[in-house]
Amino acid sequence: MRKGPAAGPQLNFARLLWEAWKAYSHRAASYQGNLLLSIIYFVILGPCITLARLFGARLLDLSTRSRTSHWIARRPTEKTLAGMERQF
Repeated sequence: MRKGPAAGPQLNFARLLWEAWKAYSHRAASYQGNLLLSIIYFVILGPCITLARLFGARLLDLSTRSRTSHWIARRPTEKTLAGMERQF
């Protein structure tokens, strides 16, 4: 590396170029992230929800009936090793 008066301006220019590149890449990543999330929402999530509503699937139980708990009652599982291996 050269030492002397010419080394300073080159270093400052390189640092300025690097900071400009980081600012540009941050801005580009922000646009790409928003675009990707929008595509996922409108291409994947939208049609899935539309199909679920058409077929009458209730993805959330938002009924207003009064109840003491919102837990879904399940039957007890087997207390054996085979039952523990089949969790779902």
